[in-house]
Amino acid sequence: MSDRSAPRPGARSAPAVLASMPWIVVLLGVGLLAVLLVFALLSFRGPEHAAAPEPAPPMYLPRMPSVTSSVTPPADAPLVAVDATPSRTASATPSPRASTRRPAATPTTRAPAASSGRVSADYQATSSDRNSFSARLTVRNTTGGAREWQVELLFTGNVKSIQASSDSGLSVRTEGSGWFVLSGSRPLPAGESAVVSMTFGRTGTGDRPGQCTVNGADCTIG
Repeated sequence: MSDRSAPRPGARSAPAVLASMPWIVVLLGVGLLAVLLVFALLSFRGPEHAAAPEPAPPMYLPRMPSVTSSVTPPADAPLVAVDATPSRTASATPSPRASTRRPAATPTTRAPAASSGRVSADYQATSSDRNSFSARLTVRNTTGGAREWQVELLFTGNVKSIQASSDSGLSVRTEGSGWFVLSGSRPLPAGESAVVSMTFGRTGTGDRPGQCTVNGADCTIG
């Protein structure tokens, strides 16, 4: 009688089969990993699609009543029309003021007439000899008031001295060779004239100054 538990010749056990074909184990492992990846992807994608539609609610369009509040201000517009009347009266008042200022322009036109005229002087040689000559100086005031006057006579170097006199008062000084300054001792009244008699000492010839001025303006040399 033979023992059934003894292995049959030619038959292989399961561990022997796995050891002879290891690729079967690799294929089973890869398959399990692929299945796990598919389940993992499906589990992550599901909640993402569900969370996307949530931000839609924040839109609010029922704020149109605010436009009605902006329409209400025109009801107050008639109040501005009441303020327009005083502005017109204020603009009307300046017009008479402009007319009151116009008469003030008339005195300005009269001012030049009061200041018309000037102080003038005429030089005239009257006589001459070898060492001296005489001359007359007439100063006139044609302004509207009394005026101070000063005459400057400038001769060439041959005129050495001067003697002068006037009934209206006179002062004489010498500034240099041939340069003499004559001035009234008091203001000359308006419309009057002062006559100065002069005698000059000289060496040579010539009885007219090269320059004659009265208060800075040129004299008339005759």
